[in-house]
Amino acid sequence: MPASDFVRDTLLNPRSPACWWKHPVQAARVVFGALDNALLPLGDKLVPGKSRECPVCDWSGRRFRTFLSADEVIHGCICPECGSFDRHRQLVLGVREELAVRPGWNPEVIVGYSLSTALRFLLEHEGLTRCFRSDIDASDQRFSPDFVSDLRYSALLDDSVDWVFCSHVLEHIPDLDLCLDEIHRVLKPGGIAWLQVPFEPGVAHSRRIEIDPHRAHAHAWQFAPDFGNLIQREGWEITEVIAGETVPAGELDRYGIHPQERFWRARKAD
Repeated sequence: MPASDFVRDTLLNPRSPACWWKHPVQAARVVFGALDNALLPLGDKLVPGKSRECPVCDWSGRRFRTFLSADEVIHGCICPECGSFDRHRQLVLGVREELAVRPGWNPEVIVGYSLSTALRFLLEHEGLTRCFRSDIDASDQRFSPDFVSDLRYSALLDDSVDWVFCSHVLEHIPDLDLCLDEIHRVLKPGGIAWLQVPFEPGVAHSRRIEIDPHRAHAHAWQFAPDFGNLIQREGWEITEVIAGETVPAGELDRYGIHPQERFWRARKAD
């Protein structure tokens, strides 16, 4: 997005949570975050050393970029080279671990719902088969889907997919149960689904909310640590994978992964 459009939609929009005359604190956070990103190349030149690495594209540098939106500002989150977030980098490490503990396993069909280009790149360069990307809208060039499909009513056949990736999608869809039932339906026996959602700070229990069209995230759910209970299905074995418990502390720091980042691994019974 051009800088002028971002300023108009974020700081000068009275409906924005970062409107400078209504929400000056959030507006200031956005402005300082933007300045931090603008000065990042200069800082890399003035301060020697490369203490951060991206396991997706092998970029190395002093620090990751700050994520900016009207809703939130997350420091040290985005790879300057490939654009991966820390949640993507956690999934990358998880994929390599999955393949390491299952030598010789080569899934024939992989589907990613609104999957990032960074993770698709990683999957295909780990020697896996092509990962087919699906989205509800083909117009967004960020996702460039191979096929358009509504996650609630997938066109995929029963028991047809070995591995499903669904990262930061479910929070946007009110019909959570329909989505989960569809993912379960299309998985082959023994297939796995990796599900990833954001947590809402301060929320103890997941809850359905009305979508606010004026907010950048357009969430239909506020998820909490009880998300694992919501996705339980007969015949699913659920494992919660928390970065701080599975990734060594040195790698968390080097790869810029928040220790509370997590995903759920759901395996369909054989």
